[in-house]
Amino acid sequence: TMEQALDRVRGLIGFAGDWTELAAFLPDGWHADPGRRRSATAATFAATLELARQGKLEISQSGNFAPITLRRRAERPQHD
Repeated sequence: TMEQALDRVRGLIGFAGDWTELAAFLPDGWHADPGRRRSATAATFAATLELARQGKLEISQSGNFAPITLRRRAERPQHD
């Protein structure tokens, strides 16, 4: 579900280095089954869009059909 994907991405985004492909955030063992892979990819992508909307990560794609990559957004210092 998207809620599970949100939890998964939140938990992993801090451990990812720089730009990391979206596929790296899919649950282990889900790559082998095409139906499960599509479902997990859709839920994970929706979760990343929500986290980008919240300002927690950045999403990038270098061109049409290129892999989607993401990284944690650097926190900006708050001014008083």
